[in-house]
Amino acid sequence: MSAGAKTEPGGYTGAGHDDVHLTVRGRRVELETKSGCEKATEQFQIHDDRSPAQIAAMLKRQGLDPVWKDWDESILAMA
Repeated sequence: MSAGAKTEPGGYTGAGHDDVHLTVRGRRVELETKSGCEKATEQFQIHDDRSPAQIAAMLKRQGLDPVWKDWDESILAMA
């Protein structure tokens, strides 16, 4: 389960947002023709606009314990 997720390339860091290309079998392929779209777009739409705090509160009301990537040192360093 994800909350507050971003689905576009560079959604969290901005890296690659202006670098539109294809990926084929794990390899970068430059576009033969420009599509008119110069920015990377989301890979799929998210239809739930609740914040991570709202999701955590809902899970707690249901007796669950939300855990936020407690194994990822890069996330823990931000706390």
